[in-house]
Amino acid sequence: MLSNQVFYHGIIRKCIVGFGTLFSDIYIDRKQGDSVTGETIQRLQVPLAYAPKEKWIVRLDSDPTLTGHTYTTLPRMSFEIIGYNYDPSRKVSRMQQITCGDASGSTLTRMYSPVPYNIDLSLYILTKTQEDGLQILEQILPTFTPEYTLTINTVPEMNVKLDVPIILNSVSVADEYEGDFQTRRFVTHTLNFQ
Repeated sequence: MLSNQVFYHGIIRKCIVGFGTLFSDIYIDRKQGDSVTGETIQRLQVPLAYAPKEKWIVRLDSDPTLTGHTYTTLPRMSFEIIGYNYDPSRKVSRMQQITCGDASGSTLTRMYSPVPYNIDLSLYILTKTQEDGLQILEQILPTFTPEYTLTINTVPEMNVKLDVPIILNSVSVADEYEGDFQTRRFVTHTLNFQ
């Protein structure tokens, strides 16, 4: 059934890297006094990693006061692939091909049209305070109305570029606080994309 031809263009990987790049340059300001008009006393770049939310929660649970030597500090963002779904609405003929020529036009290269799959991703924003979470959220939400289109060079040797729409499907928030007032608290925003 499957041929013995091995091919890998890294299209899914390029889509994931492109998605992560969208969120790699987010900053928050810590202000003195009023959180809107106060003087900025600290500016932090929010770290981003490809990892499930549970990894960070387990790390925080193992050192709830965050006094130990740790690489996990808040705020932090992470994202992960949730699933892949076939999209029959974008299906084209299985025999349809993409034909590309080189710069001189003397050599033609062909490949079959890609199979339409949707990738479901979740972006997690973990913060100590609601204020930090809202600063991050306000930098992300205006970009997605609810879609943002990213152009990815999917097959560089054939100069095939693909416009990938990234759709924000939902945003949820969880304020996780357990125990007395000395116990740590963290706020998690979850953004689901396709």
